Amino acid sequence: MIAKLKLRGGSQFTHDMEGMMTDMRLSQDIQSAFAEHVKDKELELDTDLTVQVLTTGFWPTYKSDELNLPKEMLQCIETFKAFYDLRTSHRRLRWVHSLGSATVVGKFTPSGKSKEHDLLVSTYQACILLLFNEADSMTFSDIQGHLNLPAEELKRYVLSLCVGKYKILTKDPAGKEVAPTDKITYNAAFSDRARRIKVPMIAAKITQEEKDATRATVDEDRKHAIEAAIVRIMKTRKSLDHQKLVLEASTQLMRHFKPDPKQIKKRIEDLIHREYLERDPSNPNLYKYLA
Repeated sequence: MIAKLKLRGGSQFTHDMEGMMTDMRLSQDIQSAFAEHVKDKELELDTDLTVQVLTTGFWPTYKSDELNLPKEMLQCIETFKAFYDLRTSHRRLRWVHSLGSATVVGKFTPSGKSKEHDLLVSTYQACILLLFNEADSMTFSDIQGHLNLPAEELKRYVLSLCVGKYKILTKDPAGKEVAPTDKITYNAAFSDRARRIKVPMIAAKITQEEKDATRATVDEDRKHAIEAAIVRIMKTRKSLDHQKLVLEASTQLMRHFKPDPKQIKKRIEDLIHREYLERDPSNPNLYKYLA
């Protein structure tokens, strides 16, 4: 599939995709090597860990956090870091916890009977739940102090466990507003017919700033795609007038998105400035490819 896309769109179009596929293959090899390392060193980890090591530049940019991991997670994270540092000295791990997931075994006593559920949660949700191994209840402010997450972001994760479909925790006072003094309590009476439960997240509100940032990223990606299409056409045709170049570029790009002719014109001007193209001295609407 990637080979077909590369043939149609060019190597620049599939560069990041090829890097992603390489990362996925290497991650499987690293995971296998880590399992062998743990076995050979006779290390005992309280938590099973699967890590995907991705290369910055091939993947979208994700913001980092200063999450304080519970001790149940910290041990396996540090073990993997020590293993990875032995394999390479020129790459540095940066953990993106917002992409992580976990399976937490929850023990409850509905109607006085012991019952277990496998809770499929995000890393942030798992960190919140693991805090209740130490105490049955705590305030929202206490949770924030333990995890060191921004309040607005933490509220979403706490609410997903308190007021969502599965009320694994309870909140006092009830409601969807969260104050620092609100009391969050482990819900020992929780029960569900299913053994495995995927706990959904509460959708985040997208701010105008985030919309603008997404638009800027899309525009930047499209800019490179437009330039690549223009260069491919001109490399083949050697010379072409403005209208035909815009038409051919639009036709090629329509497979991916609908380009604005004004954007194509801007990219042509930029390529002329960077000496990929030049105008014919006797006809300003005729462009020539510069080898």
